[in-house]
Amino acid sequence: MVLAALLSISVLMAVAPTSAARAAELPSSITDGGYIISDAEFFNGNSMTAAQAQTFLEARVPSCKATTGPTCLRNFTADLPAKAKDSYCNAITGKKKVRASEIIVTVGKACGISPKVILVMLQKEQGLVTSTKPSDWSYRASMGMNCPDTAPCSAASAGFVNQVYLGARQQQVYKKNPTKYGYRANQVNTVKWHPDSACGTSKVFIKNQATANLYIYTPYRPNIAALAAGYAQGDGCSSYGNRNFYNYYVQWFAPSAVPNATGAPATVAACTVPATADVVSASGTATVTTATTARKAPVASCTSGTKALATSTAVTVKGTYGSWVQIANGSGTLWVAKSALRMPVGSPAAGSDACKLPAESSITKASGEAVVVTESLNARKAPTTSCETGKRSITDGQTFARTGTYGAWWRLTVSGSTYWAHSDYLEMVSPKAMFVTRAVHVRSSAGGSQLVSTLVTGASVSAVATQGAWTKVTAGSVSGWVDSSRLSSSKPSLPVTSKMQVKSKVVARAALTGNSAAVMTLAAGSEVTVVDSDGSWRAVRSGSSTGWVLSSALVAPAPKPATKVTTAALNLRSAPSTTGGIITTLAKGTTVTIVSTKGEWRQVKAGSRTGWVHGAYLR
Repeated sequence: MVLAALLSISVLMAVAPTSAARAAELPSSITDGGYIISDAEFFNGNSMTAAQAQTFLEARVPSCKATTGPTCLRNFTADLPAKAKDSYCNAITGKKKVRASEIIVTVGKACGISPKVILVMLQKEQGLVTSTKPSDWSYRASMGMNCPDTAPCSAASAGFVNQVYLGARQQQVYKKNPTKYGYRANQVNTVKWHPDSACGTSKVFIKNQATANLYIYTPYRPNIAALAAGYAQGDGCSSYGNRNFYNYYVQWFAPSAVPNATGAPATVAACTVPATADVVSASGTATVTTATTARKAPVASCTSGTKALATSTAVTVKGTYGSWVQIANGSGTLWVAKSALRMPVGSPAAGSDACKLPAESSITKASGEAVVVTESLNARKAPTTSCETGKRSITDGQTFARTGTYGAWWRLTVSGSTYWAHSDYLEMVSPKAMFVTRAVHVRSSAGGSQLVSTLVTGASVSAVATQGAWTKVTAGSVSGWVDSSRLSSSKPSLPVTSKMQVKSKVVARAALTGNSAAVMTLAAGSEVTVVDSDGSWRAVRSGSSTGWVLSSALVAPAPKPATKVTTAALNLRSAPSTTGGIITTLAKGTTVTIVSTKGEWRQVKAGSRTGWVHGAYLR
């Protein structure tokens, strides 16, 4: 999904077509942006054999010049791991030390994507097919898979085999889930000219799924300047990924799609005027700030019918197209670079309404936790890459609550605010049941200092995400990050519990800090069960509630008096001896409460009287 690297024209011109044309499968021009390649051509997984692919690669690079670092693609080998069949690709049998050509053909056949398409994408993303001295990065990001223009590539997708397999598989993901993505076949789509939202957008009727796939993968349309440049650089609002895909594919595999063409197949004349529908209407008077040349088309190489404009010249604005302004010229129009003008006050900037939110009724309510699965992702204030205002970066492993969806965009809560991010780089979290192996702090962020709660040993949690050494969990109404080393999928042995008594009125807290949330207030003398400990803190349970108090707030409970029953008529004496005076005689079966013990004698309370009896006559 990165913009394709611009390679030298001399190298590109040396690449000769190698197969018979299938002109009907490709248009003769991509000026309208709606049709780049047919579905039949794009999804033909059997378009090449491994031998044909190897011959093709050797023709592109007759002599490899790489002496250090990675070798050329024609000589490259790697282990191809076994892949299980899924909804998008058939199974792949693992094999050691496989040539790049065989990897490409094997994956293409398994995933139903033409090996020709894979070869072209390897070229337009990293120039890998024709490179005589490729870099490590050329292989690490070879298909541009999970490598957005505005963020680093995902580490999980890195490497040639990963890139080819995941890049090809992703094409089937797009095909089989067309309503999940922002570019759809057989309808009008809004397509940006360039990652810079100031370049504006165009309306494109995408005519088939293969072309929709290319826009989802590389979401920009080449402007007139990009097309006029062939393989070279256009202007500040030019993009090259889809232009170069068409150029390489036609040149290598369908040269007769463009009769009598020379150079890059997508090339248009330098003075080609954009379609009226692609010009954004504008009005007012602009002033030339730097002497410049007005041209018949918004292309710097257009030299026909030019007009010199001096500094301070006033011109009437008719419209804009990327970085160019259309001005009145008698009964016709000319084009001037926007950088040479001071535009009318209040004139709309391209994409000025890009951050306008869709109607709430068009947003589908959603829930759950979403995790970022690329190294860095732009979260935006509206569901479009054109919205640049207030965007922020969210990173691999971070999780956010999802509250809605709009096409391929998910609405997230980030630091308490609403943002939108593209679902290609997010996954829903599947909670995993785990247990706390010893008391653990729940923090508001991974590694943060703010404690939300402290969970006791044996507590059951749902693990919803990981970030480094931290795991995000939910436990009832509690949600936050914990030290992963204190979690296990097996329930641990629980601490021995004990009964304690509260010294004086105390507040039990959610976490091991005096300013954490109050769980309950315990009255003096309350009996509680100690279920866990951490340093000077004790986790105590009272009824169905559990909270933390300092150990100094607890004392061992006073022993409860034992009750006994007399087994015979028994004298209650004033002293623990048969010589003690008789206070009264207790009838057989009298219930007494033992107050103290001295040898074989027991001091007991019977009704309102207290005295001593021999322990042998109590049970």
